[in-house]
Amino acid sequence: MTQKRKMKLIIATIPFLMATGSLATNANASEHEGGSDASVMKRESDGSVSKKEFMKHHEWMFDQNDKNHNGKLEPDEMKNLHKMVSKMHERFEQEYRQKK
Repeated sequence: MTQKRKMKLIIATIPFLMATGSLATNANASEHEGGSDASVMKRESDGSVSKKEFMKHHEWMFDQNDKNHNGKLEPDEMKNLHKMVSKMHERFEQEYRQKK
């Protein structure tokens, strides 16, 4: 296979791989016991969150960001975690403002 054909094949494969990864992440998120979206902790009827639910949620966050599965978060993994947390906080603030 020529170099040009190899590059075309690689470029054509990238969107498929990205979509597959996205579907896998969404499938994992829906398995979280806290709800259909793993980035949302299950709340009690009064809006509170139990320690058990809080810990499950943060364990899920750790697992999502430990990309090399070595049991610790490297500096680049921590950077991704901070981005994730920031987005979740923004979403919470929007929901909270809408309920007021």
